Amino acid sequence: MKKSLNLMILGLALAGLAVAAEKVAIVDLVKTPEKYDGKVVKIMGKVDEFRQRTSKAGNDYYTAKVSQNGKIVNVYGQGKLEKAPEKGDSVEAIGKFAKEKKVSDTFTAKNELNVTKNDKDEKTKEFGLKILN
Repeated sequence: MKKSLNLMILGLALAGLAVAAEKVAIVDLVKTPEKYDGKVVKIMGKVDEFRQRTSKAGNDYYTAKVSQNGKIVNVYGQGKLEKAPEKGDSVEAIGKFAKEKKVSDTFTAKNELNVTKNDKDEKTKEFGLKILN
């Protein structure tokens, strides 16, 4: 009984580490993007622009520009948000940061935070874009 309890506590602790996002100021992400490339981070800022769209293939997605002290991070997420943030809303975003992501032959996204949740991957449980105000 004691052994199974210890294993359960260890499992919960490891699961918590797997989804723990490092809180990073947008200014720091933009200043040293290579430091955070490929890492799960949490940012907070104001929405400068938000767009909810459907791709040519019929997949819903959204993009946002989130700023802090004049510096901007691009946020990308698959799916649709129940309530879309508006310009000036304070938001929190958790996802995987990429210094550069080649989207197509003609477009490369820079300083992008992918907040897409993957139902099959427990590590992405906390990912998303959330309105704070």
